[in-house]
Amino acid sequence: MDSPSAQTIACIGGIVQDRKARVIERLVPGSSNPVTVRACPGGVVCNIARNLAKLGCSASVFSAVGEDAAGDRVLEELKSAGLNVSGVMRSSNHPTANYTAVLDEKGQLFIGLADMEIFEELDLRWADAIAPAIQKCRFWILDTNLPAATIERLLHTHKNRAKILVDPISVAKSERIRPVLDTIDVLFPNAKEAAVLSDRAVITHADVAQAAAEIRRRGVSTVIVTLGEEGLYVDDGNRSGFVPAIPAAHVRDVTGAGDALVAGYAYAMISGAAYDPVLWGLAAASLAVETEESIAPQLSREAVLRRIDSYLARSSAAKS
Repeated sequence: MDSPSAQTIACIGGIVQDRKARVIERLVPGSSNPVTVRACPGGVVCNIARNLAKLGCSASVFSAVGEDAAGDRVLEELKSAGLNVSGVMRSSNHPTANYTAVLDEKGQLFIGLADMEIFEELDLRWADAIAPAIQKCRFWILDTNLPAATIERLLHTHKNRAKILVDPISVAKSERIRPVLDTIDVLFPNAKEAAVLSDRAVITHADVAQAAAEIRRRGVSTVIVTLGEEGLYVDDGNRSGFVPAIPAAHVRDVTGAGDALVAGYAYAMISGAAYDPVLWGLAAASLAVETEESIAPQLSREAVLRRIDSYLARSSAAKS
């Protein structure tokens, strides 16, 4: 197989100006809370692309930003990270999307606030316009910031032989992929999104397994249900079961873990790297939670491999 750097991955979805407000002391709802605030490029598929670039992949981002200072800053930062942003549309009708995450003293998300009207401009004409570029890519990663009709046009009309990886990103937006489940190769829902897509209540571990099996019956080739600090559940038709998280040295901020997990999995899937793609995803997520940055500064292929090797050595020692 070609090296991942020789293949361009199409990352299609939202670019967002992210703000993380983290409380300094214990969070008190209904009151003023002192915080520290960080701003950086964000959006699920944008963060996945940035993680892929740090792993040595060639990635192009297809999205929209406003004709504003925030859009200028985001595009410059993405270009400096090594990403191709020629597929990003500039809008004069809407500002660059923004998302504010309020994190408690443990780095857990308390509430997220989103202004993402601009993504309604990613319509059928836009999907048809980017088709010639994305059809050159053997792997696509999508998020559900795209309108439902756009997702359907891309995956039913323009997919060709591309491998499709999808992050549903939220309970509400996960509904947008219901009509195209049979086109998706790897899906990364959390437990709540898996419940929506399977039409099942997901409370226990047995519920998670049944929901994943139902989503596969609806056409998805591989379902990976992310479970936060508990790890994940994988069902690919050949195997099914829970895989524990790879422990982090310390947890600073969990908000980038899911994006890192998808990128790590995608890198291993595309490159044919040693070790299961699931382990690559979990190791990348483990590195991500150790930093307050959206993308772990220490992320690299070598760092992920060291984390996997260390985890496997500890697991082997515990069994002996």
